[in-house]
Amino acid sequence: MTETVFILGRPGSGKSTATYRIAGSAWNIGWFVIRIRDYEILWQMYQNDTENKQFHSIEYNGFDVVDFSVLDLALQEVEMRVLECMSPANERGLIIIEFARDDYDKAFKLFHRDIIQNAYFLFIEADVETCIQRIRERVTHPLTADDNFVSDYMLKNYYHKDSKEYIASRLKADYNINKHIEIIDNMGSQQDFTEKVLRFAEKIFEQEI
Repeated sequence: MTETVFILGRPGSGKSTATYRIAGSAWNIGWFVIRIRDYEILWQMYQNDTENKQFHSIEYNGFDVVDFSVLDLALQEVEMRVLECMSPANERGLIIIEFARDDYDKAFKLFHRDIIQNAYFLFIEADVETCIQRIRERVTHPLTADDNFVSDYMLKNYYHKDSKEYIASRLKADYNINKHIEIIDNMGSQQDFTEKVLRFAEKIFEQEI
């Protein structure tokens, strides 16, 4: 059976790092892992936008979104990929979905209710200025293909909204979710963050094995 995990939070909050840690834990117990990252979908849409109607090119080979309707289109594509990746009951695995939005209430309405209702959720909290600093550091010294640039403008004007309250108090009730929802503060050390993420992963495996 395939379990779905949403990893949420601002760009620069630590979503990709959390994905790698959770995926490693899953591989260690013989589960397959499929990662679906909406940035990759948006990147392809940006490449196809030859008239610059939906995106604006920025430094470090990045882009800003101009037409925000593309964000909804990207999540619709995410959902299609999730449905395509669901495995037979005799296969154990994780589908890890990463995306950042200013309004998760609106974003989740783009998914089939069953996907949300039966998923695990990890929300990673980090303030805007910290995320800006981390993004600047990662594009200056990139280590992985995930070290993409997101502009200060987008962080301050689109991702400024704090979604913690919705994830903590409304998400579970809105969708009658019976699986684990966790909020992790990633404002401390890398070791502390990793330990918290691995404990979250353990909760998934304890419930599903």
